[in-house]
This record gives sequence, structure tokens and C-alpha cells, in this order.
Amino acid sequence: MKQNTQAKLDQGTRQKILYVAEELFAEKGFHGVSVREITSQAGVHLSAVNYHFGSKENLYLEVFRRRFLERARRLRQAFRERLPRNSRGAGEVIRALAEAILCGPLSDRERIIHHCLLVREITDPSPAFTLIAEEAIKPFVHAVQEALKPYFPKVSQEKLLLAVLSLFAQVLYFNFARPKVMVLTNRPYDEKFKQDLVEHIVAFSQKGLEGLA
Repeated sequence: MKQNTQAKLDQGTRQKILYVAEELFAEKGFHGVSVREITSQAGVHLSAVNYHFGSKENLYLEVFRRRFLERARRLRQAFRERLPRNSRGAGEVIRALAEAILCGPLSDRERIIHHCLLVREITDPSPAFTLIAEEAIKPFVHAVQEALKPYFPKVSQEKLLLAVLSLFAQVLYFNFARPKVMVLTNRPYDEKFKQDLVEHIVAFSQKGLEGLA
């Protein structure tokens, strides 16, 4: 009984540290955050990071393993769930991707944290970037590429890959540049606007893909 209670306490402490660390790493970056700041905001002893994770570096990697990759899997699953079983064209694949990211499972706070962590790793890569590339980016890109492949049999794999990367770039821009888009369009980022953006992305990208074919 005591062992079970202690295990639950340890698990609760780990989760609390991970939650606070992710928020701080997203806001300030790895080098801008101290272990003392993490443990202070988490309300745990200073030694808790070393006890549970071994080091600040290991804690940083665990943030990506336990939190970033979990969100990435949810986004990928949202894409798969939106793919029709009997797809009638590339537009439905593009729509599934746009809806998964723009209208998908992440809350606004999760979206912001996810973006901040990703941008920091792109601009200043650490060992965490390998995790992101191998377990988040590549599987998602591959899934979209495979879904589009039947509609463009004569397009080389390299050209199709570049087209998929361009598609991701467009969707991610509309997802993460929301303040700028709202200022320029003078529209709130409500559900109606998200659906309008999805339809724009589908129409715009489908023409580009057809041009390759």
C-alpha cells in the first residue's frame, strides 16, 4: 500500500515537473531556464529534477518524448480519421490535412507551446530535433505523401515530397501566424474562418499539384 502511494506521488511529481518545464522551455528556450526556476514553479524540491530525470538535458528530451510527440501523434491520427475510406480525389487528402491541423485536437495553448518548441528546435537544433524529425515530422509527411501518391502516378517521388512539404508549409503558416492573418484579413479566427481557410488551401494546393502532373 505504501509502495503504491509513493509511486503515485512520484508520478504526480514527474508530471508536474514536465508540465512546468514544457511551459518554460517553450517561453524561454533550454538555455534561458534554470533547474531552480522549474522546481520553484512546480512547487517541488530542487533535487527533484535530478531524482526523476537525471539532469536538465534529460528533462528537456523527456518533454519532447512525453508531451511534444504525444501531440504530434494526435495530429497525425486526426488526419487519418478525416481521410474518407473511398477517397475521390487529392482534394480530400488536402482537406483532411488542413482540417486536422487548423480544426483538430489541439487547444490554443497546446498549439502555441507546440509551435514555440518546434521553432526553437528548427532555429537552434539540439538532440531533441532528431526525435522530432524521426518520430513526428517524417511519419506525418510520409502519411500524406502515401495518401496523395495514387492520384499522381507520373509525378516522381522527389517532386511529390516537395509538393507535400509545400502543403505543410502553407497549412502551418495559417495555423501559427494567426495574429498576422487576422490583422490582414480583418476577420476573427472563428470556426467559420477556419473552414474558409481550409477551402482556400484545398483549392490553391490542388491546382498546384495538378500543375505538377
